[in-house]
Amino acid sequence: MTTSTDRNSDESLRPNYVKVRDWLIDFIAEQKLGPGDKLPSERLLANALGLSRPTVARAVSELVEEGVLIREERIGTYIGSYTSRKIVTRVSTIGIVMPWLNQDSSGVVTGYIEAKRLGVPFRREGMSFQVMQGVISALKEADCKLIVHSNTSLSEEAEVLRNLTNEGLDGAVVMPSDTPDNAKLYDDIANSGLPIVLVDHYFPNCRTDRVVTDNLTGAKDCVNYLISQEHSRIAYFTDFEELTSTMERELGYRVALEEAGIPYDDEIVCGPQLIHHRQWSFQYALEHCISLPDPVTAIFCLNDDALLATLQAANKLGIHVPGDLTIAGFFDDTIPVGMQIPFIRVVQAKAKMGQIAVKLLMERIAGEAPPEPRHIQVPAKVIPASVDW
Repeated sequence: MTTSTDRNSDESLRPNYVKVRDWLIDFIAEQKLGPGDKLPSERLLANALGLSRPTVARAVSELVEEGVLIREERIGTYIGSYTSRKIVTRVSTIGIVMPWLNQDSSGVVTGYIEAKRLGVPFRREGMSFQVMQGVISALKEADCKLIVHSNTSLSEEAEVLRNLTNEGLDGAVVMPSDTPDNAKLYDDIANSGLPIVLVDHYFPNCRTDRVVTDNLTGAKDCVNYLISQEHSRIAYFTDFEELTSTMERELGYRVALEEAGIPYDDEIVCGPQLIHHRQWSFQYALEHCISLPDPVTAIFCLNDDALLATLQAANKLGIHVPGDLTIAGFFDDTIPVGMQIPFIRVVQAKAKMGQIAVKLLMERIAGEAPPEPRHIQVPAKVIPASVDW
């Protein structure tokens, strides 16, 4: 639970002009000032707040740019002709921190995976961009400023996280990187009092709201589908990362086997081989699984990378999919034109996750959320290979 001490600590890190800007919004609301009402002079405000006049002037300038105030030379500063909601409600500044987002000089955001685990001959749209679309959709009607932060490495993520509490943000939607290495920094943010919502995966001991896929049920449903197709030797290809999403998917795999009375066999739970440029290859794992006395007939894959690498391995080994081998797994990449290899997909509701994350964040900012962190699971959908994509 966030304490007043935590909030005061975070407040001390915010620039003074940001504090003044927020104070002015609250002052306008408390005094019930409306369009045309005059604001005290910058000199009087500076004296009352014990701050320099340039600091107050900068805060006023920000509100002028936002349309909350109108400044007329030699006359003074007035409340602008804004809607009543925007006058009495402080404008929220929301941060978005996700890997593989790119924002050009005109503000257009794209999200493609540039660093490749796989040597695929097409450009891959990152999941973070699809979540981002949901975030933007949910904020479309809200009066919010957006600050987008991207990162392509653990060190970049760490730098963004260390600076997050110093940017005057009201809150942030964050998709952590695919390792728990920076978990301590997320704890620091949570303890600072800055509201954040984690998306896709989370850190169990970090007291933040989070929106994730129901990974256990999604994995279980997919493996159950394979079992319904009369498969009983089902391998699991994973990366063994200590992420909540990874662990939940493995648990779903195991639960489905157990409920069907199929023994769990750790000999067919395999990780990737790293080849040149640290690309993934599941060729060794696939060769191993099909050469066993009781070979596998289906493979359940952790994610897009594992599934694509398994398809590549099958192609190199001359294994026909799905005739010789059935492949299934979590897969959120956009299917490239001309890619006709059929496999079973577990598809996540990525945009919906972004929309829910914004809802939780805005409730937390408004003080309308319960004190305990909220954990929202969004269902995933199993799409059979026979369905057109």
